[in-house]
Amino acid sequence: MYIETSAPRRPNDLARLISPAINGASTMCVTFWYHMYGQTIKALNVYLSQGTTLGSPVWTRTGNQANAWKLGTIQILGGSASSQITNVIYIYI
Repeated sequence: MYIETSAPRRPNDLARLISPAINGASTMCVTFWYHMYGQTIKALNVYLSQGTTLGSPVWTRTGNQANAWKLGTIQILGGSASSQITNVIYIYI
Protein backbone atom coordinates (compact mmCIF):
# COMPACT_ATOMS: atom_id res chain seq x y z
CA MET A 1 0.00 0.00 0.00
CA TYR A 2 1.25 3.47 -0.84
CA ILE A 3 0.17 6.58 1.06
CA GLU A 4 1.13 9.91 -0.51
CA THR A 5 1.98 12.57 2.07
CA SER A 6 2.42 15.66 -0.08
CA ALA A 7 -0.35 17.98 -1.29
CA PRO A 8 -3.33 17.76 -1.41
CA ARG A 9 -3.05 16.09 2.02
CA ARG A 10 -4.07 18.30 4.91
CA PRO A 11 -2.70 18.46 8.47
CA ASN A 12 -4.14 15.71 10.69
CA ASP A 13 -5.27 13.54 7.75
CA LEU A 14 -4.64 9.89 8.48
CA ALA A 15 -4.62 6.61 6.63
CA ARG A 16 -5.44 3.27 8.20
CA LEU A 17 -4.49 -0.20 7.00
CA ILE A 18 -5.95 -3.16 8.89
CA SER A 19 -4.60 -6.67 8.52
CA PRO A 20 -6.72 -9.78 8.26
CA ALA A 21 -7.45 -11.40 11.62
CA ILE A 22 -4.53 -13.28 13.18
CA ASN A 23 -4.92 -16.09 15.69
CA GLY A 24 -2.41 -15.17 18.37
CA ALA A 25 -2.18 -18.61 19.98
CA SER A 26 1.50 -18.84 19.04
CA THR A 27 4.26 -16.24 18.87
CA MET A 28 4.80 -14.72 15.44
CA CYS A 29 6.75 -11.96 13.76
CA VAL A 30 5.13 -9.31 11.54
CA THR A 31 7.42 -7.49 9.11
CA PHE A 32 6.69 -4.55 6.82
CA TRP A 33 8.59 -1.94 4.83
CA TYR A 34 8.15 1.81 5.27
CA HIS A 35 9.55 4.99 3.69
CA MET A 36 9.21 8.23 5.67
CA TYR A 37 11.06 11.08 4.01
CA GLY A 38 10.46 14.83 4.11
CA GLN A 39 9.90 17.77 6.41
CA THR A 40 6.16 17.24 6.82
CA ILE A 41 6.29 13.59 7.92
CA LYS A 42 4.51 13.11 11.24
CA ALA A 43 4.25 9.51 12.44
CA LEU A 44 3.67 5.89 11.55
CA ASN A 45 2.11 3.93 14.41
CA VAL A 46 1.37 0.22 14.54
CA TYR A 47 -1.20 -1.16 16.96
CA LEU A 48 -2.49 -4.58 17.89
CA SER A 49 -6.22 -4.66 18.44
CA GLN A 50 -8.41 -7.22 20.10
CA GLY A 51 -12.02 -6.50 19.31
CA THR A 52 -12.59 -2.75 19.33
CA THR A 53 -9.79 -1.99 21.81
CA LEU A 54 -6.83 -0.23 20.20
CA GLY A 55 -4.56 0.56 23.16
CA SER A 56 -1.09 2.06 22.82
CA PRO A 57 1.14 1.69 19.75
CA VAL A 58 3.44 -1.35 19.77
CA TRP A 59 5.75 0.31 17.23
CA THR A 60 6.23 3.99 16.31
CA ARG A 61 8.43 6.10 14.08
CA THR A 62 8.15 9.87 13.88
CA GLY A 63 9.57 12.50 11.57
CA ASN A 64 12.00 12.17 8.70
CA GLN A 65 13.59 8.70 8.60
CA ALA A 66 15.85 9.35 5.54
CA ASN A 67 15.21 8.79 1.85
CA ALA A 68 15.29 4.99 2.03
CA TRP A 69 13.00 2.03 2.52
CA LYS A 70 13.38 0.54 5.99
CA LEU A 71 12.23 -2.71 7.53
CA GLY A 72 9.88 -2.66 10.53
CA THR A 73 9.42 -5.73 12.71
CA ILE A 74 6.94 -6.50 15.48
CA GLN A 75 6.83 -9.63 17.60
CA ILE A 76 3.36 -10.80 18.63
CA LEU A 77 3.65 -12.95 21.73
CA GLY A 78 1.39 -15.98 21.88
CA GLY A 79 -0.34 -17.15 25.01
CA SER A 80 -3.30 -16.38 27.19
CA ALA A 81 -3.97 -12.68 26.46
CA SER A 82 -2.78 -12.89 22.86
CA SER A 83 -4.69 -16.06 22.01
CA GLN A 84 -7.70 -14.02 20.95
CA ILE A 85 -8.08 -12.96 17.35
CA THR A 86 -5.82 -9.97 16.74
CA ASN A 87 -5.53 -7.42 13.95
CA VAL A 88 -2.41 -5.43 13.12
CA ILE A 89 -3.37 -1.82 12.40
CA TYR A 90 -1.00 0.62 10.69
CA ILE A 91 -1.94 4.26 11.12
CA TYR A 92 -0.05 6.97 9.28
CA ILE A 93 -0.58 10.55 10.40
